[in-house]
Amino acid sequence: MGDGEPKQSVEDLEAEVWNAIAAFEQILEAMPTDRVSLETLSDAYEKVGDHTRAKDYLVRLVNVLADEGDGDAASAQLEKLRKYEGEDPDVAKAIERVEQLAPAPKEGKAAARSSATQHVAVNITGELSFAWNLLQARELTQEEYSRVVQELSDASTGSQMVTVSVLHVLHEHDMPTLPRILAYASKESSTPLVSVTSFDLQADTVRLLEIEFMIRRGAIVFETMGKDALVACMNPYDQQLRKDVEAILNRKCHFYLTPPEDFDNAIEKIKELLAPPKA
Repeated sequence: MGDGEPKQSVEDLEAEVWNAIAAFEQILEAMPTDRVSLETLSDAYEKVGDHTRAKDYLVRLVNVLADEGDGDAASAQLEKLRKYEGEDPDVAKAIERVEQLAPAPKEGKAAARSSATQHVAVNITGELSFAWNLLQARELTQEEYSRVVQELSDASTGSQMVTVSVLHVLHEHDMPTLPRILAYASKESSTPLVSVTSFDLQADTVRLLEIEFMIRRGAIVFETMGKDALVACMNPYDQQLRKDVEAILNRKCHFYLTPPEDFDNAIEKIKELLAPPKA
């Protein structure tokens, strides 16, 4: 991995999952049918080995989708649901509801869709874990934390292509403590803070990542250094982002944290660089 990457043990990674679990369960207290929360909690409990709770949240999710008549989304959960088939009558009922609602998508099409979207999907778990870290460090009050969690959840379910990040939420609310939070996150994650707009962005460099990836995942290649890439990101704790960027670029990457306003300005500049020439 690149320079400045925070070292995370297995215990740290598990703690990150538990942080996200706590955040999403708080969301469900206010919004019991929130799709993102139900799906993320099912996946998170699966990761920590609590298959009973993973199953329970999955069944709740499928029933919500069935109640809302969203056959495509419900069918997409069938493969996960069938892993628990025979263990619980509620699972059998959920499967029956999905099958009555709409046929499951063909495996080939589902796999192709998953492959095409896996990299650009927002890592909402990582963002909620970031918010939880700030709460635990008392960089956010309980009220601020609750507002951030709510807005992250709302933004992650929207159809617009936007950058869903803790830092963007804080920036949009003109949080006076944002500079201090940036400094804290930079130090704690061993990720240098840089103003990406101070660099002369080049088309050949920025197009190393697709624009949708940049916006949705909060990452920009702003410079190269030999074969290495310098990447500005919105979440310095997001290990999956680092893995995905290096997998896409197939080169060593050095990661930096940048202010959300700088990130947005850079995105606008990149859109200009990548726009087709005017006739």
